[in-house]
Amino acid sequence: MNDRGLSLTPTEMLKGYLLSKIENDATRQIANSLWKKRILELKGLGKEEESDFIKYWIRSQYAETIRERKKNAIAGDFDIIGTAFHKWVRERNTEINLVRSKEFEDFVLKQFDKFSQIYLDLKRYSNTLTPGFEYVFYNSDRNFTLQYQLILAAIDPTETKEVSDKKIKLVSCFLDLYFTRRIFNYKTVDYSSIVYNVFLLSKKIRRKPLHELLGICIKEITEMEFQLDTIDDFRLNGWTIRYMLHILSRVTDYIETRSGLTSNFSNYVNREIKNPYDIEHILCDHHRWFINEYPEKDTFDRYRNKFGGLLLLPSDKNRSLKDLRYDRKLPVYFGENLLAKSLNVDCYRNNPQFIRFYQNENLDFKAYSVFDKQSLQERQELYEELAKKIWNVSNLDEQIV
Repeated sequence: MNDRGLSLTPTEMLKGYLLSKIENDATRQIANSLWKKRILELKGLGKEEESDFIKYWIRSQYAETIRERKKNAIAGDFDIIGTAFHKWVRERNTEINLVRSKEFEDFVLKQFDKFSQIYLDLKRYSNTLTPGFEYVFYNSDRNFTLQYQLILAAIDPTETKEVSDKKIKLVSCFLDLYFTRRIFNYKTVDYSSIVYNVFLLSKKIRRKPLHELLGICIKEITEMEFQLDTIDDFRLNGWTIRYMLHILSRVTDYIETRSGLTSNFSNYVNREIKNPYDIEHILCDHHRWFINEYPEKDTFDRYRNKFGGLLLLPSDKNRSLKDLRYDRKLPVYFGENLLAKSLNVDCYRNNPQFIRFYQNENLDFKAYSVFDKQSLQERQELYEELAKKIWNVSNLDEQIV
């Protein structure tokens, strides 16, 4: 009963309904204690996290309909759960197999317990780069909150933690491949533009066995309209700027970790540290210095912003190099991350792990004493090859080993 004189929240009303249907007093008390403990943990994550979790859980496991993308379309399960999940569960109880006391017991003591714990784990992986669950962190860095729904959709409440962990890795990797392909092709990944497709995919992968889930993920990626063969046209602009820091950080981190260095990705994307990393243009913004190769200012700007003409540097270094010519930048680049260092000939001396990495991967790394138009195009092609390795569909198989 509500003895506080306040309106009950949807979470509290759902709890009241579920517990009222458990006939055994001792079992009801156990369910009540679990619910209170877990809701307290969820609230510790932030405001409304407990209701967000319940929406993701119920939508992922039970929603069958969504508002169609046309004028005057009626609300579906997905939409109603988002505003009144407590009412939806009451009204659809028979459809989601909530009739007998035992079924309500299992709903709280098994399903709520398992899915809430997984959600708590996912939020931890989202905030801290965790070995084995890196893709959850990557997706979180790009604000892909829909990953929680899609990951939970794949989970079967009866499976082991080992299987659930593999599904988390697989689905989060799938989303990284999916969203990155859209970004490289200048296709929006905003919530409103992809929520319908994510809902349909949630139904497709719902509680699927692990290897069947893998097959669906591979098929979805390989049959996407958008692939990684258009990176030559990828550049920094008003739309890609929100994603470019992440992409450059992934490329830099890939090179470094495979050359034996410790991952620094968390720092590369962290905007809260004292001296955060910024995007550095290798070509400074002085068109007149490059007028022989780029007679038109528009052409110069387009080339200067190409993917292959960008690096990451600490913001203070980035500002200090703003107006310097390339030959003055090279010594500074050598003191920074490996992607920047690789422009300097000294990077190829006494650096056996890096050399072994790019030779084994058949990547055309080379130093440039002059960064002309041809150099920029070569660098663009190198970045394209790196992207195809980082976001390769073969990554999916690796998640279930």
